[in-house]
Amino acid sequence: MVVVGLAIAAAASWAVAAFAKAPSAVTRPATGVTARSAVLQGTVNPNDKASNYSFEYGTSATYGKFTTVASLAKGKADVAVSAAVTGLQPSTTYHFRVVAVSADGIAHGADLTFTTAADPAAPGTGSSTPAAPGSTPSGSPPSAATPPPPVLGKRVNVAPGTGTVLVRLPGAAKAVALPSAGSIPVGSIVDTRQGVVALTTALPGGATQNATVHGGLFQVRQPASGRGMTELVLRGPKPTCATTRAAAVADRRPPRRLWASDHNGRFRTRGSNAVATVRGTSWYMADRCDGTYTRVRHGSVKVRELRSGRTVVVRAGQSHLARAAR
Repeated sequence: MVVVGLAIAAAASWAVAAFAKAPSAVTRPATGVTARSAVLQGTVNPNDKASNYSFEYGTSATYGKFTTVASLAKGKADVAVSAAVTGLQPSTTYHFRVVAVSADGIAHGADLTFTTAADPAAPGTGSSTPAAPGSTPSGSPPSAATPPPPVLGKRVNVAPGTGTVLVRLPGAAKAVALPSAGSIPVGSIVDTRQGVVALTTALPGGATQNATVHGGLFQVRQPASGRGMTELVLRGPKPTCATTRAAAVADRRPPRRLWASDHNGRFRTRGSNAVATVRGTSWYMADRCDGTYTRVRHGSVKVRELRSGRTVVVRAGQSHLARAAR
């Protein structure tokens, strides 16, 4: 029992340390704003971990577009970052924020806005010049095929952000690499243990919502009658709970876990002992020997314990353990 207790304490310390080392991100005002382009600005501190960053942007605070992922070397100093976006619409207000990711977590800068200038080719009319051949809306890089919009309860869109992302479709024998954005059926299993994925799912009325997920293996669920609620179910082998000192030393398998963040969407994560429904937040969930552990970096989540039925609100900087059956 002493060894098990030490293992549990070590797991808890590991989770807290992960949050302490997550990168920080600050969104700065956009510069060089014209009728059809802008330069998005931000500051990222890798917090001594090799990190990646990109910018989310769009005509609402649900964004929907993101810039190409760029890398930052390991370091402890603030780094000024930027990304140019083109293909914007004239006289339009855009929302944007910087997103930083490392092996230890996800950080989001605050939401800022900018408004593009009027179209100089047709002053006062609001008309726009056709896009150049081969270009895509909102500064997205050209691709061989643009995935169709997600379908409520049937299909979701996924786009790899960095690293390697694998997808196993329902009924498939093995997972395959996700080289570019695509549409996958609900029920698919996504492997982000070595990468980051942007997830876009449908809401009633044709709207969409977005989440960024990494660091784990999860199955996507979305009932057609759930008003867009998208559930990310932790998958993969559960941790082996050592009962002897020798087993504790030999078994180094970490808990199955998942980092995720969204912006006021309808998402939740499900572990073996709890379901966490988010409220526009960045959060972490792990299935451990002592139960399902949830910790919140930003925003808040409602954690429902599956054994007791009790619901607990967990706010930024707090955590909750839904204990496993003894």
